[in-house]
Formats: sequence, structure tokens, C-alpha cells
Amino acid sequence: MTKPILFRAMGLSLLLFVSGRNADEIIPLPSAHAHNDYEHQRPLLDALSHGFCSVEADIYLVDGKLLVAHDRTQVDRERTLQALYLDPLRKRVETNGGTVYPHGPEFSLLIDIKSDGAKTYAVLREVLENYRTMLTEFQSNKTTLKGVTIILSGNRPTPIVAVETTRLAGIDGRLTDLATQTSRHLMPWISDNWQ
Repeated sequence: MTKPILFRAMGLSLLLFVSGRNADEIIPLPSAHAHNDYEHQRPLLDALSHGFCSVEADIYLVDGKLLVAHDRTQVDRERTLQALYLDPLRKRVETNGGTVYPHGPEFSLLIDIKSDGAKTYAVLREVLENYRTMLTEFQSNKTTLKGVTIILSGNRPTPIVAVETTRLAGIDGRLTDLATQTSRHLMPWISDNWQ
């Protein structure tokens, strides 16, 4: 059975026609990224069922909870970062012996911070500690890859993250960062507007 799936990236839309497959038939697509993944019918699960190795979740800090939504007016207390992304990813990593897909490859969760960067990251850091066993660890001179790599975008708390000895998240850089001496162990990604 073939069904259409719409994925958006950087303002561009891509309509894919894919056939329904069993989990063991899914071919991981390391270059496929689900932008605003939480807007899909089945957040995270649609992307995983088609082999995507990168997804994005926008978050807001609301009353101490990390809620996933594109706009602050759309938050729903049941749609937490843990419920939609971190818990299902942990289950997959445990099932697959340390990776999101059987035998890899690397999987990235881009967390786009929409509320105050410093305040949101303080809560996010505590939440991520509960998932440490599956998360890539960054230090000043090395990166230890694990099942899920967290990258922070949006209101990035770069100065706060940079001084941590061991981090469970990297920073999404911009093209201007290429001219700096920023370590790849702090800023493993560079992304920007295609225009």
C-alpha cells in the first residue's frame, strides 16, 4: 500500500510516496530531516516509520513543563517533550541494543527552544539527565556518540552550555560560526536559512 507523507524543511515541502513496511524493512535515511515533526499525525512515529534519522521539536517552558508546539498559543499540557519524543526514543534504543534503528546509524533530535533560552535550558538539562544512558555526551575535547544526539536550536543558551564540563546537548551553529574557533564538540552542526 502506498501513501503520501508530507515533510517540511526550511520552508520547503517534500511530498513522499512511501509504501507501508515492517520495522525490519525500514531503511534509515541519514540525510532525511523532519522539520516541525510534531505537526504530523503521529509525531516522531511517522518519521521513524520512514527511516528519518533527524527530527525537530519546538519547545516552550510553561509552568515548569517542556511543551511541544509551534506557537505558544498551541501548547497542550499532554504534549510534553518526554511523552512525544524522549520516552518513545528511549524505548526504541533499549529495544535495538543502543540505537534508534537496528544497527544504527546516528539519530538526532533537534530541540528548537522557543521560550527564554536560559530558563528553558535549566529545566531541559534536568529532564535530559533522566535519559543520559541513551544520549550522546559532549566534552571540551571529545564526543561520545550514543543512540540519540540532542542539538539545541532557536533561543540557544550557548554561553551556559559552553561552560559545562559534560553536556548532553550540542549547539546548532550558524554560518558565521564557521569563522570562529568554536569546538565541534560544542557546535557539531551548522545550519542556516537557505536564502
